[in-house]
Amino acid sequence: MKIHLLLLAAVLTTGATAEPSSSASLAAASERAIERAYLRADATALAEAVKPLDATLAREPDDAALLYIRAFGYYAATAPLRAANDKKAIQAQLEQAVALLKRVKGAPWEAEAAALRGSILGQLIGLKGGLAGMTLGPESNRLLARAAKAAPASPRLLMFRGISLLSTPTVWGGDPVEGAKLLQQAVDRFASDDAAAPGPRWGRADALTWLGLAKQKTGDTAGARTAWQQALVIEPDYAWVKFALLPSLDQRSPKQ
Repeated sequence: MKIHLLLLAAVLTTGATAEPSSSASLAAASERAIERAYLRADATALAEAVKPLDATLAREPDDAALLYIRAFGYYAATAPLRAANDKKAIQAQLEQAVALLKRVKGAPWEAEAAALRGSILGQLIGLKGGLAGMTLGPESNRLLARAAKAAPASPRLLMFRGISLLSTPTVWGGDPVEGAKLLQQAVDRFASDDAAAPGPRWGRADALTWLGLAKQKTGDTAGARTAWQQALVIEPDYAWVKFALLPSLDQRSPKQ
């Protein structure tokens, strides 16, 4: 409830006559709250963070920023579910995110929505298995290519492309070395991103985490540790890094 009230206060203090500004403020405040809850795998905080979005979208169902951030909320809701390995629930959240992202129109949100949607479809391939890759794979590639054309410098797009190359088997076009390069570009782009520009801001800690995974996969254990420690600077309670990745690294190489 505390997060909900804070978000509503942020909207109300912008003034009743500044409706576009109010929506932008709500999107920004909600995005920050969702990302923090996502990194902490805090289902309760996530549920609170999306309440103002749901209330406002009921009145403004076509607002691109709010649609995108609400879709990000569904995407973020998979974090606590992954700890429980609840694949059915994860798939349901991702499919709800996809449904909202399809409705996002207008720059810069539409390109960002295509990038996130393309990445989510890649995750759904892994969850659904079977023949899903034959239909979702080409669609994912098309969406990422569309996003690359519209917003080539988006750090989230660079991150998604890097994750795709890192996660895809080499026989199907995966390339961990090239994936690591793209993830490094994403990290660098996040560091220089214009916080005042319109569009989403989330993803910097994620990019560092995946960069660490890429470095670990290519044999750079020290680089992996550094990237993950940098992610913890952004969010000290980043659950995946704090409780899984760094401890596993210590178990494998206690002297490093």
